[in-house]
Amino acid sequence: MKKHTSFGLLVIVTLLLIATAVLSTQSNTSTPGQATPDQTAELLTRISTSTPMPFTGKLVRLAWFYKPPQEGQLDFLAENFDLFILTHKDESERTQLKTLGVESPISQYLLFLVISDPGECDKEPNGNQVAFKTGDFCQISDLHPDWFLLDQNGNRIRSGKSSYYMDPGSQGYRAFWLERARELQETYGWEMIFLDNVEASLTKMTSEDIQVAQYRDDASYQAAVEGFLEFIRHNYFEPRGKPMYGNIVSVAEDAVWDRYMQYLDGALVESFATSWSDGYPSVKAWEAEMTQTERALAQGKTLILVAQGDQADIELQQFAFASYLLISNGNTFFRYTNADAYREIWMYENYQFDLGIPLGNRYKVKESWRRDFTKGYVTVNPQDHKVEIVTTP
Repeated sequence: MKKHTSFGLLVIVTLLLIATAVLSTQSNTSTPGQATPDQTAELLTRISTSTPMPFTGKLVRLAWFYKPPQEGQLDFLAENFDLFILTHKDESERTQLKTLGVESPISQYLLFLVISDPGECDKEPNGNQVAFKTGDFCQISDLHPDWFLLDQNGNRIRSGKSSYYMDPGSQGYRAFWLERARELQETYGWEMIFLDNVEASLTKMTSEDIQVAQYRDDASYQAAVEGFLEFIRHNYFEPRGKPMYGNIVSVAEDAVWDRYMQYLDGALVESFATSWSDGYPSVKAWEAEMTQTERALAQGKTLILVAQGDQADIELQQFAFASYLLISNGNTFFRYTNADAYREIWMYENYQFDLGIPLGNRYKVKESWRRDFTKGYVTVNPQDHKVEIVTTP
């Protein structure tokens, strides 16, 4: 017991000595060679909460999705954005981006659990789904009614006005989806895939008092979605070295998000550091999201962090962007926008700030979180939403 006690005291003393030595060079108010209590606590907090998260590449990397901008400006995208997600029938714009110097793989957007009814059997459907050929929906509707997700009355469950949910556990739909995804990837020269609306619960249905006939609870539905992800990864994308990204939605449990991530190389978080309805998230939600994203980054995953807000809400944009800077590791991409403006280019001055590279991970200072860089620092207070992005010469 004495050896253990002595060792513990030695660690504490050592940490205090480190705090004194390091902070004595930074303090303008304390006696030379002596750290204030707040400074000592700050350094000890940094040591106790830091988790390894290697940094490579650029600090600020911007993401573009899912269609080309309405106003054109592909040259502007090529110069200022770093990650691109487009859909089938955008191949010409994809080629132009490559010609303009984009070297990174461009991902194909594809709906995962939904197909759309174009309204008429001879009408050309949208290219963002596996039922992208003329007549597809009518043939599936007539020949494979068992592929659809049904409610308690046997009716097909709609997603919006003209789209329908498909059964993730249907072997027939899984095979059809993969066959068409393979055709799109290989015939049209796509380098990777982005799956939209990877459902993590039955929330969308239950919120409308819809009971799903095939799945009576979240657990059974989640197992089917997970099995679908495993099926397409192991049977095509992984063997061919094609990355799989996804937008995991309707997340009721963080553990489910983590389970799905084992089959994905990257993910989009569509309301990062923001709330769909209230602007700012609660402190609890913000901290949980930061921890979750750090956990994924530490596993080598790529994250696309999308903050939702109004274009003129500069304070919200600063809060979301500063939150991004707290965890950016060169494998993270950012965009501030809203779901109604995905084809509009919004640029902000702080995207050009030169902070250098991170000196470590974020750490807590009283109610705020701080991260130091070679050319400045960033702080975020998730309670009062105040931020600092400070650059130094």
